[in-house]
Amino acid sequence: MSTPQQRVHDATRRLLDLLAVGEPLAPEAIELRAELAEATAEAGHLDDAYYQVEELLKDAQRHHGPDHEAVPARTGRRRGGAGDRAAGG
Repeated sequence: MSTPQQRVHDATRRLLDLLAVGEPLAPEAIELRAELAEATAEAGHLDDAYYQVEELLKDAQRHHGPDHEAVPARTGRRRGGAGDRAAGG
């Protein structure tokens, strides 16, 4: 069984190889980006994982529109980020 760090490395390598010849919004690229975000979180890099998920969501909204079934609804926003600190949260 691979470690989260190995999964991050493998997913990153596969995604870079795919993006060299494919589209960033192709289904396989979307799946790899989601896998990379999950592995990044499991490796303990939660801020990086959150950023990856946010970018993936933005791309899905741009590509499909915000009301498309492939675009998950946001149920809340991240707490504890720089914006929360600036707002006193």
